[in-house]
Amino acid sequence: MDPRHSAQDVHRCDLCDTAIVNSYCDFCHVNLCILCIGKHISDGYDKHKIVPFQDRRSTLIYPNCGKHPQKNCELQCRECGTFVCSSCMASDQHKGHSFVEVTEVYKTKKDIIEKDTKEYENQISPEYEQIVLDLENRLVNLDGGYEKLTTTMSKQGEQWHREIDIVINKMKTEISEIKVKHRDILQKRLDENKQIQSLIKQKLLAIKEIKNSTELAPTIKYSSKIREFSKVPPKVKVTLPTFIPKPIDHEKLHRLFGQFTPLSAATEENALSLNQPNTLVRELLDEPELVNTIQTGYEELCYLYK
Repeated sequence: MDPRHSAQDVHRCDLCDTAIVNSYCDFCHVNLCILCIGKHISDGYDKHKIVPFQDRRSTLIYPNCGKHPQKNCELQCRECGTFVCSSCMASDQHKGHSFVEVTEVYKTKKDIIEKDTKEYENQISPEYEQIVLDLENRLVNLDGGYEKLTTTMSKQGEQWHREIDIVINKMKTEISEIKVKHRDILQKRLDENKQIQSLIKQKLLAIKEIKNSTELAPTIKYSSKIREFSKVPPKVKVTLPTFIPKPIDHEKLHRLFGQFTPLSAATEENALSLNQPNTLVRELLDEPELVNTIQTGYEELCYLYK
């Protein structure tokens, strides 16, 4: 058996595909044997980060400076939000600006990504899975509920004279129409939640990729969308109509045959949106927001007491 295709084969060099790996380029993410290291760094030693294989993906990759290609950006301008190198700091463009080390911003964003990942995995995704499962089960059981309703109405109709069949057929048609509306309501909510669930899975895959990456730029540029998904849509509550039989009266055939309750669609808040954990960090507004204006009767405010 070819050892390169064995299930228990060891890591091998990505360049020669035969020798056992010894080192790793943390910049290019390439496995290297001892003999292939020189070949790999021949295009420029400075840009490569060769580390022992067991220490792979441990080197932070700084973004290159767009204005000074030979330098890396180790700082971020607080005012502009851009990455800057030492030469950029001294330029007129950033005169009077303050700077922060990108490693500090990187660590902060990594913490946010870690928290977001846990919340997606432990709260938001399971909640949407439960919503979708509930809607699917209700759709499966929908026919059974309406069959019971139709059967009850038919038994009442069997006790009436032949001429009442017209009324029965009319009411069955109305129920069928309501059933279509009922199904449409549940199907629409199911489709909406599946779409959101799909977006959550895509978002989770994306942030997991950033989470496992050592590249500074994607991590620092990461913008948390956790607040958008943490607001779970209210649970739709649609009740089956109820058929209420009436005593037979030929003179009041249509009115006394019976009636069913109209289709009722209501929403119910989910626990996730009502009980948000206190550990979430609220983002501060860039600009103050006016919530309400209270008329106090005073024209000027001289002192404000706490």
